[in-house]
Amino acid sequence: MTMGIYNSSLTRVRPFFRMLLQCDPQGFSWLPKLLAVAPNPELYDGTGLLSDPGPLHPTNLDKERKLPPPEAFLRWLIENPDQMTWPKNGRASFSPETMRWRAKLMGRRDMAGGPVDQHAQLREADRKEAQQRAMAELSRCGSAGSNNKWWAFEGRTSVDCYLGTDRLRIYVEGKRTDILSPSTDWYPKRNQLIRNLESARHDSGNTPFACLVIAEEKMEQLPDSVIQDSLPHLKEQERRQLFRHFLGIITWREACEATGVNYGDLPATISAP
Repeated sequence: MTMGIYNSSLTRVRPFFRMLLQCDPQGFSWLPKLLAVAPNPELYDGTGLLSDPGPLHPTNLDKERKLPPPEAFLRWLIENPDQMTWPKNGRASFSPETMRWRAKLMGRRDMAGGPVDQHAQLREADRKEAQQRAMAELSRCGSAGSNNKWWAFEGRTSVDCYLGTDRLRIYVEGKRTDILSPSTDWYPKRNQLIRNLESARHDSGNTPFACLVIAEEKMEQLPDSVIQDSLPHLKEQERRQLFRHFLGIITWREACEATGVNYGDLPATISAP
């Protein structure tokens, strides 16, 4: 989310959905119309879920929905520490204990986040000790309890707008001048959209779910290589199945035209009345 005068949450996401919810809190008159312009509806074709998702649960636009990271991905990172990159801010807000265990796991001689000494590797016994401790903690706490733990190398992600019914859960990422983030701190190949998709799958439980991006302009589709790199812990068939839950990218103008919102009523900047 861009935290400037063009902040996407304050100039697009909240104003747009607030107008719709004020007119129809349950979404009967506008939600199917919004979903109908999604370019990738194939997963739910013939199911009626997009044309009749059901009445919306109460929606809080002022608070982003926080989703814990997928446990399978946290486990893969612990099992494959050499696939991670020590970030530039890798010591910024961590306790000495966190630094010590992460250094053990990743083979860091230094504890300060500086350049890695390529000629000095941590003893294999120390790395295994860190892995065993991390796995035990992950099994005990689960991903829901992973926040701020030393062994959690992906934190919670935020969804700009969550729309839920008894039949379908919809996770909306709103963009304006910002773009989909190409990476996370510890695993630079992890794309923001793929991360949100996987977290949404876990958050939705047994309820069908879908993710939609609304942007100021059309964005290029993600290449297969990005999807593969973002989901190294999943098999190819699992990756394809997960990505089918992505409804695609539409523009704010398209969203407004579909739902009857006047695009000109969306504020140009956060300082606009």
